[in-house]
Amino acid sequence: MLALEVEYLLGRSFAGSFRDRAQSEWPPHPGRLFSALAAAYFENGQNAAERAALQWIEEQGAPAIRAGEAGESVAPEAFVPTNYSGDNVPVFRGKQPRRFPAQGPSDAVVHFIWNRDAPPEIAAAVDRLASRTAYLGKACSLVRMQVVGEAPAPNYIPDSTGAAVLRVPSRGRLSELEWLFQADQQPSAGAQQRYRLQDGTAVDREPASGDFGAMYIYRKTGGPGLPIEATLTLTEAVRAALLSNAGQFGAIPGVLNGHEGTPHCAVVALPFVGSEYGDGHLMGFAVVAPRTADLSEKRAVLGACTMLAESGVNIPGFGNWKIEPTDAVAPQATMRSGTWSRPSCVWRSVTPILLDRFPKKKGPTVEEIIGLTCERAGLPVPTSIEHSPYAQVQGASPVPSFRLQRSGETRARWGVHATITFPQPVRGPVLLGAGRFFGLGLMRPEVNYEHS
Repeated sequence: MLALEVEYLLGRSFAGSFRDRAQSEWPPHPGRLFSALAAAYFENGQNAAERAALQWIEEQGAPAIRAGEAGESVAPEAFVPTNYSGDNVPVFRGKQPRRFPAQGPSDAVVHFIWNRDAPPEIAAAVDRLASRTAYLGKACSLVRMQVVGEAPAPNYIPDSTGAAVLRVPSRGRLSELEWLFQADQQPSAGAQQRYRLQDGTAVDREPASGDFGAMYIYRKTGGPGLPIEATLTLTEAVRAALLSNAGQFGAIPGVLNGHEGTPHCAVVALPFVGSEYGDGHLMGFAVVAPRTADLSEKRAVLGACTMLAESGVNIPGFGNWKIEPTDAVAPQATMRSGTWSRPSCVWRSVTPILLDRFPKKKGPTVEEIIGLTCERAGLPVPTSIEHSPYAQVQGASPVPSFRLQRSGETRARWGVHATITFPQPVRGPVLLGAGRFFGLGLMRPEVNYEHS
């Protein structure tokens, strides 16, 4: 057995959930612990024995955890200067809201437990890394860490039927973190594992997820304005530029072009919608990776996107867009991935859902077609579906206003706007229908029905 003891020295944990930064994370995720140990390794000479220790942890799978109950979460809001490429000194920058969640657990000590004895040199190296790890979460979340010979019985057990989902280290994670740092990219969430709470304490039901995962978001910094109705015009131009960039280095990977019959990326236009002043103008776009994308596929997507940010996007008939990447704390809600992926039971279409067949009086009905579309996307069977030519999201235009056929496509499609209610929270991004890889069928979660 290898057991790592973590004590929160202030009796409080300052760490936000990777799904919602306004919510506290508890118990601390093993993936967070691994990243903290990796930071100690990278910042202190990259000792070979310590690298071997981190790679040993990668091979062991998800650890069991002993943790107390979470305390009441508080998330004070503050306005901090932006930190985008090209920003001036902080005093001249714009401000954006940030939340700083914190909570005091019932027990300030947490144990991570691997049920395999580590070689002495591995245990010693892990202990050295732990001794240099000063915080877990934000810098104010001070901790003391050490390897211990004994640990209490765990209460969080890795179990594929469990309700809690935690980020965990996995084979190749250290190399992935190293590569992302060198590429000046934010770390990905990494592998995830379901956990069962041993003592029976209630755990929120984990939201369902569909086909799509990470969003690589870019905002327009210059170029012609486009309305939401031009969604397909923008996404076709972005996809063409992506494939052109990727093709400069040989065969285009299947994760970008979809020619290998495997899950591939979608391109979605991001309009200003959903607020009182939403007018539908396109503020940027996102390249959305399939949820199943592995590290090499993510690298291919990131490489093509990086080149795209450098060269911009030529939109035939309109001109060139200059773009730059954004992050999870972008000042505009439209430019944050959480706006499109937060868990909710109710989702409303922003761009029309293209049906893959025409509805008929004797069936299939529109509701039946959309229900099957949801199932094929890996989502739960909806409890209700309302549809109309008109959107229920402020700023989204009616179906007839949109261009619904791609260049060279002659087959007409039936498009609808829809409000879909699921029996459990669903995490996005959600893209439905025959035009989903080109940004049609983009859904937005209803805030009032978030995971409760």
